[in-house]
Amino acid sequence: MKKNEKGITLVELLAALVLVSLIAGVAWTAMSIGFKHSVVETSKTQIQQDANLIIAKLASAHRKSDSYSLGFENGQLVLKTCFDDEGCGSFERVLDKTYNYEETAINGSVYTGAPFTEVIILPKEQNTAINLKLISGKTTISIDTVLTRIITGMYKRGLENEAS
Repeated sequence: MKKNEKGITLVELLAALVLVSLIAGVAWTAMSIGFKHSVVETSKTQIQQDANLIIAKLASAHRKSDSYSLGFENGQLVLKTCFDDEGCGSFERVLDKTYNYEETAINGSVYTGAPFTEVIILPKEQNTAINLKLISGKTTISIDTVLTRIITGMYKRGLENEAS
């Protein structure tokens, strides 16, 4: 190149284009992986929130009702609450979304997808162990919990005192 010539050569231009292409390719790959990971994590978070909502609804029924029944209809978790002075309602789905509940255990009774006998729970007399499994596609969320209510002799003693 002569001293007074200005500009870049074709080789310099090609080298710059190759470097820019490599950097853009790496950035595009990183962004693509990030987007895919974000979609998976968002799905997991949504299922986790739904599982927490189910547990909250079951805990509310455990604390407020005199008895309740849990079962599965058409593969979906259903709940029927009963009050001594009002009687029992009908079974209602706990969640409007559809999940696979196979391997969910309620007081030792495991749902396998086959017909499931409802589990009647008397919260004034027993705590309820639940292993809730929600499956959506390849994502599985499992929550182990025990629904509790203060169980003392107070309730039975109160009834005995009223009877005397």
